[in-house]
Amino acid sequence: AMFLGLGAGRLPTASSVCGDIIDIARNMQHKSTGRISCTCFEEKRLCPPDKMSAPAYIRLQVADKPGALAAIAAAFGAQNVSLRNVVQTNDVLSNKAEIVVITHSVSEANLQMALQILRVLPVVEAISCVIRVEDSHLA
Repeated sequence: AMFLGLGAGRLPTASSVCGDIIDIARNMQHKSTGRISCTCFEEKRLCPPDKMSAPAYIRLQVADKPGALAAIAAAFGAQNVSLRNVVQTNDVLSNKAEIVVITHSVSEANLQMALQILRVLPVVEAISCVIRVEDSHLA
């Protein structure tokens, strides 16, 4: 389907699409074709963060120099964080690189310790993104 013309804008539209997807998923879960009433008042017990274990997506801005990737990998390894995928892109003009890492399943405590070490590494300029990945194929 293609829709052309003026609309609410990309952010409101994206929010609306996400809401529709959530409604569809809830209907599928409850085997319903109608609207599911609000479940926001159901009491749910949350998993304590220290018990959580899942893969993570991490994006780093680093100095593009020899040994940078080795230092980053060593910081992860020191905290028992196993790396599943690593992608590095370089900007030759600025002598900077972006490294994107997806880990294997890791405890929250080990991930946070690794991030603390990374923050003080001289080659790491910024940790720009850390997102938990909820995908059973990566765990």
